[in-house]
Order: sequence, then structure tokens, then C-alpha cells
Amino acid sequence: MAVSFYDDELGVIVGANGTILFSDDGGATWDYREPPEEMGGAEIVAVEFYSPVRIYAITDDGQILMSMSNVVSGTEVGYLWTLIDFERHYPPASNEYVLNPSNLGVELTSIEVVTTTKLMMTGEGGYLSISTNGGTIVSQQINPLGNDSDFNHIQMLTGFIGIAVGDGGAILWTEDAGVDDQVGFVVPEYSNFGVFVDETKEMFLDGFMATVKIVAFGIILGFFLGVTLAMCKTSPTSLRYIVERFNPRHVRITGIPILASGLYLINSAIPGSRGLGLQGIEYIFLPVGAPESFARILLGIALTFLGLLFLSNNGRFSKVKIRTITINPWRVRPLNTIATVYTDFFRNTPLIVQFLFIHFGLRLGALIQEPGLEIFSFEKLEHDHNFITDIFATYDHSEDNYGTRIGGLLYDSAFISAICALGFNSGAYQCETIRGAIQAIPSAQMEAGRSVGVTYLQTMHWVIMPQAIRICIPPMGNEMVNLVLNSSLAMIIGYAELTRQGKLIVASTFQYAYAWGMVLISYFVVTWTLALFLRWMEEKTRIPGLGMTGGD
Repeated sequence: MAVSFYDDELGVIVGANGTILFSDDGGATWDYREPPEEMGGAEIVAVEFYSPVRIYAITDDGQILMSMSNVVSGTEVGYLWTLIDFERHYPPASNEYVLNPSNLGVELTSIEVVTTTKLMMTGEGGYLSISTNGGTIVSQQINPLGNDSDFNHIQMLTGFIGIAVGDGGAILWTEDAGVDDQVGFVVPEYSNFGVFVDETKEMFLDGFMATVKIVAFGIILGFFLGVTLAMCKTSPTSLRYIVERFNPRHVRITGIPILASGLYLINSAIPGSRGLGLQGIEYIFLPVGAPESFARILLGIALTFLGLLFLSNNGRFSKVKIRTITINPWRVRPLNTIATVYTDFFRNTPLIVQFLFIHFGLRLGALIQEPGLEIFSFEKLEHDHNFITDIFATYDHSEDNYGTRIGGLLYDSAFISAICALGFNSGAYQCETIRGAIQAIPSAQMEAGRSVGVTYLQTMHWVIMPQAIRICIPPMGNEMVNLVLNSSLAMIIGYAELTRQGKLIVASTFQYAYAWGMVLISYFVVTWTLALFLRWMEEKTRIPGLGMTGGD
């Protein structure tokens, strides 16, 4: 079906039933490559060998494939092929895309790779489309010939100048990278504030609701994480408490396999870390280059420490003196250590970087989205609706279909990533707030609960936490307001919240004062409403006799 050579040696051929052949000797010999299983036997109709480390291809049913070399694993380009998952397709060509977000639902015919982020595609039914982020978001462009011309190929001479050819001698020329030429429309008088509000109120409303969604879910996630981490940080459970109920001999025997496991994990991680070629201080980036090796090393160190400690157990839990420093390793609290590592990481890295890493690095939104939609997909229900898909639905902002759902349902992984980033970050700060409130409760209350036979967790649940939550409502309210304001950073990952909508409105109207003023008012409405609610909750849950009364 198609052939593409990068140079005199590297070449690739694609064909029917997902056939992929690769050559690294100028075509003298060809080796078969396995296509992705998710293709379902589709025909690969076009391919482009863009660079020595990147190849793109498309199938006849609207799928985009990519092959990249992997320096870490040593995999060369052409061996592993993956399907690009779409976040959006404007507008969807058929219901096939709604049911299968990895399929555009269009019979594609050619692909042109302008840069690693800009892809251009043609297809039947007059289909011309552009993706400016590597294929994740695909936008169909206006075809002046209508939908009767099937396009066969597109070729860009530069990043902006190119032609597309089709059946019946159809030839299209572009000098602006194939982007829709906005001609023939009437420019509203945006300097009139009433006209500006009327033209942009729908976009502001969409941004407002998008902000409220991620803020609400972010607050809930952050609160539960904060409570859990705070209880872990204040937990008195130490290694001595865990071990002292067992026979010292049994503890020493248990330490042997634990120590062996720790040493094995450290030893198995060494080849992976050395293979990166890092030197000296460069090893601080080991978690990025070899996350599995880094995890093995951390777990191995913890198990080695635990194994040595168990082997030294003599039933007296004695302290260790190193020169002038005396330490007691048996006082280490595992839950406190885990919670401390979590809070230190999220409190000492910028939130904007956390957004980028979670969405583009870990692709956490996409990883959660796919199984989540399968779990909560109730196909037998009427209209195939469920609360997960309704929350994740995005909207068509085209002139003819403003505010309606594209094909019924679409799913946005940026929404999930934004919730995770806000919740994870806020949970670290709320943890310290709640921990301070717990420590403000007199220790005699815990001792009283334990003395009457109530367990530690029951005392925390019935006695300590109800008082601690009341105490920490004011500082937690401040953190929740910060979470609302920090939600504006979600625009960096493409989520259409208030700030991003404001930026889009400014780009089309050039009314900076009006647009950003309305954004300011919208944020104030959200934060002020939240502050009033927290103030009411503080008054309703106030503990009589606790705290300063303010005088007469």
C-alpha cells in the first residue's frame, strides 16, 4: 500500500492486514514487524519515515500508529508500534469514534508529518484534518470542494505551503498550513460590553462549570488524602510495638529472608541503573531514567535495614551509639515515614510541574480513564449513559452546534489529570493542617479512651478526629481557596477551565480588560461562595468553651 525511506538504508513498507516490513540495508532485505493487536487486522494505507527514531502510519479505518526507538530498553525504531489515543476529534465523523476513541471513524488515505507535533491527514468524503499535538487532538478543516471529493494524498513543501490532490482532478493549495481560512464572517462590535457578554457568555459558563468540577473533586480527593496521611503521621505504631509481642528468636529468623530479599532487590537494580551511563550527581535523575530500578533500590534499602534490625533483636530493643550520637532504630514509625515522603515530595515541587508530569509524563488521566470507563459502562442502560461518561463529556463549540455534546459522549483525560494533580498536591498541605489539629487535642483524651478499652483507631474515630476537624476548618478553608485559585494552572495541560477560556476569548476578541475582568469576577464568585460555606460550617461546629471568645 505504501513505502517510505528515510535515507539510503532505513525504509518501511506497509500493506493489507496490518503488514509492516522494515529494512535497514536500503531494501536488499526486509524483516516482518508485528503490528499492534488493537488494530484488529485493519489495512495500513500510508506511512512516513519522519526521522531515524520516529515513524508514523495510518489505517483505512482511521487509526494513527507510531513507532519510536527507546534508548533505555535498546529498542530500535520500527520494532514496537503503538496506537495513538485521541482525546478529541472535531467534529466526529461517525459514531465509531464515540465507541472507540482510538479510531477517528474516517477512511484515511494519506498522512503528512510536518513536525513531531503537527500531523496532516486526508481521507474519503472530502476529509482534511490537522493535529498540532502529535495526533492526540485532531481537527477537521473546511473543504471548499464539499464532501464529494475523495482526497488521495497531501504534500507540504514547507511548514505552511502545500497541496492536496483527490479524485476527479481535485487540487487544493494552502499557504497557511491548511488551517481554515476565516473569511466571510461579520466581526461583532466587541468594544460594546453588552455585545461582548452576549457573544462570550457560553464560553465563560463552560469554563466556570469546568473549574467547579475539578475544584469539587480536587477538594474531596485532597481532604481524604489529608485525613489519611495525618493519621499515618500521628500514628504511634513503631517497629518496637510491632515486634515486641513476638519471641526474639522468631524475629531473628524472620530477619534472614527479609535481609536476603533486600540485598537481592538492590543487586537486581544495579544493571538497570548502570546502563543509563550516569555519573556522580547525575544519579539524582535515576527515578526518571529507570523508575523500576529506583523503586527496587528504595525497597531493597528498606528491607535490608529491617532485616539487619530484626537479626540484631535481643528482646531489649537497645539503642545504637555512633560516636557522640545515640539513636534508637526501633522507634522508627513506618506509617509516619511513608506519609512524610509523600508530603515532602508534593510540598517541595511546583504545582505547574506536577500538572505536566502527571498528564504528559505519567499519562495518569489516560491510564485511569480507560479501565474506569469499562468498569462503569452499562451498555444495557437506556442511551448508554452513566455518571462517569456524563462527567467526562466535552462539548462542540462550533457555530452550528454550540453547547451540544459531540456524538453524545466524549472523554477528556485532562479532566482526570487535573483532579489528580490538585488532589495530590492539596492532600499534602491538608495533611499538615489536620496533623496540627490532632496534636492540639490534649493527649489525656487519647489516654482516657484507651483506658476504658477502646482501640487506638476507635478513639481517633469517635474522640480525636471530630474535635480536630472542627479546629482545622479555618486553615483548611484557606487551603481550599488556594486550590480554587491553583486550578487555573490546569490550562497548561489543555483543560478548558476559566483561565484557558479567557485566553481563547482574548485571542478572538482582543478585549483584554473585559475578558480578564470577567475571569476575575468568576473566580471571586467561586472562592467567596466557598468561604461563606466554610464560615457557616465553622459556626455550626464550634465547640463551646474551646478557644478565645473575644471578650464581652
